[in-house]
Amino acid sequence: MKNMKKLIALLLTFTLVMSMGIGAMAAPGDPEYDVPLTVTGLAEGDVAHFYQVIEWVGDAEGNVAGWKAVAPFDSYLTEENLTDILVGTPVADDPDTPEDESEASVPPTGITSEIAGEIAKLASGDGSVIEAVSGTATLQNTAPGMWMALIDPADAKTVYNPVFVSADYNLEGGGTVAVTDSFIDSETQSVAKSSTLKLEKEAEDETSVDSDPEHTTAVGDTVVFTVKTTIPVYGFVYDEPHFAVKDELTGLEVDIESVKVTTPEGLVKGTDYTVEDTSTGYTLTFNEDYLKGLLVATDVVIEYKAIVTSAAEYAVNEESNDVVIEFSHKPNEQDDYSVLKDTTQHYTFSIDAEGAGSGEDVSGKKTSELVKIGVNADGTPITQVTETSAITSTETWTGPLDGAVFGLYTAKSEEAPYIPKNADGTPGTEPMTAITGTDGRLSFTGLDAGTYYLREISAPAGFVTDSKTYHEIVIAAETETVSVTEWWNGSEWVDTKPTSGTAKEVTYDTDVLKSYTVTIDGKLTAKYTFTNAEETTSNEINWEEAELEEHPFELENPKGTELPSTGGIGTTMFYVVGSVLVIGAVVLLISKRRMNAR
Repeated sequence: MKNMKKLIALLLTFTLVMSMGIGAMAAPGDPEYDVPLTVTGLAEGDVAHFYQVIEWVGDAEGNVAGWKAVAPFDSYLTEENLTDILVGTPVADDPDTPEDESEASVPPTGITSEIAGEIAKLASGDGSVIEAVSGTATLQNTAPGMWMALIDPADAKTVYNPVFVSADYNLEGGGTVAVTDSFIDSETQSVAKSSTLKLEKEAEDETSVDSDPEHTTAVGDTVVFTVKTTIPVYGFVYDEPHFAVKDELTGLEVDIESVKVTTPEGLVKGTDYTVEDTSTGYTLTFNEDYLKGLLVATDVVIEYKAIVTSAAEYAVNEESNDVVIEFSHKPNEQDDYSVLKDTTQHYTFSIDAEGAGSGEDVSGKKTSELVKIGVNADGTPITQVTETSAITSTETWTGPLDGAVFGLYTAKSEEAPYIPKNADGTPGTEPMTAITGTDGRLSFTGLDAGTYYLREISAPAGFVTDSKTYHEIVIAAETETVSVTEWWNGSEWVDTKPTSGTAKEVTYDTDVLKSYTVTIDGKLTAKYTFTNAEETTSNEINWEEAELEEHPFELENPKGTELPSTGGIGTTMFYVVGSVLVIGAVVLLISKRRMNAR
């Protein structure tokens, strides 16, 4: 009841402010008014555009108590509308109505959100432009009437509703009216109503084998993504509000059926929002009726799943996910969308694969963490190895061993082979193996960071297989948070500000790969460091020559005859011949005893 009384009092105050010229209260002639009008509650750098909506024209016949709408707003604010807004509608005489009630009237409508929207849509041009200072935009030397202020926020994350400011010559100061979707707040110094948006993207590999599921994956892994954002208060100030979430994935394929709004609960796909499957991701658009029905800024959570499909032929592959929200931010230009952006990156690793990245030409170059070599019986190497990085040098090993077969395992056991998933996320069936090439390298691709075990299955001809040794391989990644600035020019994202046209600047923080290492049996065999400046216009991977380290781990095979377990004659023949001789001796002994017994 108290709130209702306060609301009625506020409405009556505004009505009184805007109707002081009626009847006996109207001063003769054209009044002078030079008290400044202010809009408070703004941020530094915000810009207010003031438009005069209603002006004082005296008591000329045909006007509403001396007030008249200013073009172009007079196309909507007709004399009838002004009467409803400022004065109220008188009740027709009723003979059955008591005399003390016959002069009653419907209270004035005031500036509702619907009316504010109709007025705001008519605003054109820049109006009177005032930049906010210390949170206040002040319009000096005004005349009696009502102004509307549309606010351009300095921060793209802020959306303002229109603010209506009234000035009457009988007031000592200006009064402001800020529109919300529920009622009019009329005070001497009113706070502009705004919504603060957010955009956060999170991701986690639900099948990760390492301690960093937020950043590393294997091919075929399922990544769970979460998008958190805020829908501003549009209400009926906007008749065609737009709010959409657009996700674009690289090296990932979205499960379109998994895309859903989980917060607020109860939202219905197809009714409250729609999901469109695009060639690179999806677009989720909230329906206009849902947007206009929100009376407060509303936090929204969207969840979905995607499969890592990267070809994984490189030493490190980046799977990126860019999420953008586009939203109406001006009631008079509802199809001029503002944007916010955020990204996540996942990384997939390989051993002895092609280099990857930008900034350094890595075409035809390979990383070098492992090399297969032969040794003589006394342990002296048969082949020669250089530790110069193959990424920055064309040097190779001379006389390496090719044809050795290795398997990758998740534990030190033949019962624990590493079986990679298929690119569509379905379980694989074949254990991961690799054969050394003519350069002595063996390549395993599409790996998550984590711990693996390498075991030789068979050796090249003329060498002995080391089938009982499991070599521990640890791939460890380090990420860092960087600030990225990009510009949306209306058709694409660019990393330099366009010299012409209107581009929307967006800055966001994201985690990118700083370095990763490969350690084998406790020995650091490679460390690759990438350049990611704190203030950058790109989140791409870059090779940094000066900070590459490679000390290939030597996998040795002794020269000699292969043991029987892998097909060589070894001692098998001796066992067979010996067994035959023993059996023969036993038969001969038995036969001799029988002959003696006769």
